[in-house]
Amino acid sequence: MGTSSPGGQRDPALLLWPLASLVLPLLPLLVLALSALEWPRRLVMVVPEGQRVLSAPFELRDGWLGSPQLTLAAEIPPNSSIELDVALLDASGRTVLALTKDGWRASGTWAEDGESGTWEEGDAGVALDLRPDRNGRFQLAVQLQDLLDEAGRPLPQPVVVRGSVRNHSVDAPLLLFTAVVTLATALVLLRACYGIGRGRWMRRSGDGVSAIRCDAGGSGLVRVGVEARWELPDDDPPLGQPPATATLELQVCDALGRPRLRHRQTLAVAHRSSDGDHWLSARQVMHLRLPEPGSHRFRVQLPESFRADGDLWELEWLRLTVEDGLRTARPVPVLSLDGAMEGR
Repeated sequence: MGTSSPGGQRDPALLLWPLASLVLPLLPLLVLALSALEWPRRLVMVVPEGQRVLSAPFELRDGWLGSPQLTLAAEIPPNSSIELDVALLDASGRTVLALTKDGWRASGTWAEDGESGTWEEGDAGVALDLRPDRNGRFQLAVQLQDLLDEAGRPLPQPVVVRGSVRNHSVDAPLLLFTAVVTLATALVLLRACYGIGRGRWMRRSGDGVSAIRCDAGGSGLVRVGVEARWELPDDDPPLGQPPATATLELQVCDALGRPRLRHRQTLAVAHRSSDGDHWLSARQVMHLRLPEPGSHRFRVQLPESFRADGDLWELEWLRLTVEDGLRTARPVPVLSLDGAMEGR
């Protein structure tokens, strides 16, 4: 089947627009990748007690991708607390944002059931997502108000404050979650468009012939699936090489019993084994188009047994599946309904 019919019209069974949904999960990943291209600007300040220290100037730009983000973290000794005054200054030295950060750091040891170790936790950092009124150059002004030990006594040493500036910061967990949810939605859409038709019928037979009569035809394709399994009559391993092919015959008749299709082809037969059990399996999917809806009979036939190198492989089951009204995302071979015997 091609993308167009012989008259030059587009094949109605070829449905392409649902494939565009696969692009949607890539959009949040693209935003995440673009934000990662920007390296953060690093800031380091050594802040003695009672002095106001200015950072190096940096630029803040508010754009279409993410938002500017400032992060600060003070490096303080174990079992201590801190109070910092932080101000954001514009190019003229005017304060546009001011805050006070209380931080702490605690550590210790633990012992339980003969085991011991150390622990440490703390909170001496802050992250700010900004929406500046205008783009420009800014500075941070940091002043140490208190640095106390666990007994509340002042510690004389200066504090190192490290920071970073990113102009295109995004919420990575949210974007990843959005990508996963969008992908799941796209897969549901593809399943609904390509995997579900108007009807589905299945019959399993214990001999070499299986048939189904059902109402099929009209828009979309009819998919005929055949699956079979052969086994040895006993549990002994095969004596020789199993057969490699089998002949499949498909016949489709209309409501009056007139043949619409006779098709014959050779299937590849696979040899399987597990835990000393040996079997042969074959599987085939065929597509055909029935222009007019109506009652049709689908009949398939496979050999009931193979005799090869002293082995007798007997058919265990044959399963026939007919699905109607299916759409495809790509051109697939379609059997023609000319009533002539086909072979390949």
